[in-house]
Amino acid sequence: MQVDAWDPAYVSDDGVTQSKAKVDAGIEVPLAEWGPRDPADTSLPSSVLLVDGVRRLDAHLWLTPDDNGEARPGICASYAAGVVRCSTAGGAKVVASRVMHGLFTSAKDAPSLRAYPTAVYTAHRVGDGETGDLVNAVQQHLRALEIAVTDQAEVQDDELLIVDGPLHGRAHVPRALGYIKSHRVQYLTAELIRVVNALKAGQRTPVFALDTSWERYSWYLRLPGADVPAAGLVRLEASMDLTLDQVTTLADNAARVLPRLASSPYKDPRAPQNLTPIAGLEKRLRTLLGDQRLLQRGLRAAARLTRY
Repeated sequence: MQVDAWDPAYVSDDGVTQSKAKVDAGIEVPLAEWGPRDPADTSLPSSVLLVDGVRRLDAHLWLTPDDNGEARPGICASYAAGVVRCSTAGGAKVVASRVMHGLFTSAKDAPSLRAYPTAVYTAHRVGDGETGDLVNAVQQHLRALEIAVTDQAEVQDDELLIVDGPLHGRAHVPRALGYIKSHRVQYLTAELIRVVNALKAGQRTPVFALDTSWERYSWYLRLPGADVPAAGLVRLEASMDLTLDQVTTLADNAARVLPRLASSPYKDPRAPQNLTPIAGLEKRLRTLLGDQRLLQRGLRAAARLTRY
């Protein structure tokens, strides 16, 4: 009996579902040779660039038209995305960051709100106003902001770029790898999942082709610091625009570099998957969001002065 260090607050209540995606697991090695792979002794990238974002719901509000129509709910949210560059020789630096504020509501022609001189909550009309729809819209805008800062990252030929979450929407960025920390969908057969669970720290599975609503390469990697069979696992994705040789080189580079960046349970409840530089980037981005109490005060003042 073993206890997973991963904070249960980050585990989906829906469990793991078996995907119906098309999987070709025999592109790097035949299925009969599937097993844990140690990374090849390739030259290390000079730097690793990591992209991530954070969000915060600052306030809930109600919008009632001047004609005393039906009140519509809304949420005011702040979100930010950034890039941190980690040199393999040591040291990390935030090289890009952007902060946005938004008012998300189903109310027609909702006005933007200026809560502070530098904090304008731009109005976005969303669906029918269900709370889940509003929160999902915030997440979609955060993902778009992450894509924008990814496009700003000037990736050199000897650098590795890791983006948080699936690669969808960012496959055009050179040498970009999607980094998936939690696993709500099972893509491989039970036999191949046994290979995944048998990985030791620093080992990866063979690369396989994955086709859902879009095609990409994928593979699993085990990070150090987790003794539970299914813990410490991350799944990575790469663009189908790359050759298989290019992808396996990137997979080996990731297997050699990312374990060095793994976090520890006493520092991060999402250890080891939430990499230490990512945790530092998230802390910096949350600071850039601004003081929530001051923003709430500014939103109250703006709401009193704004007619709708």
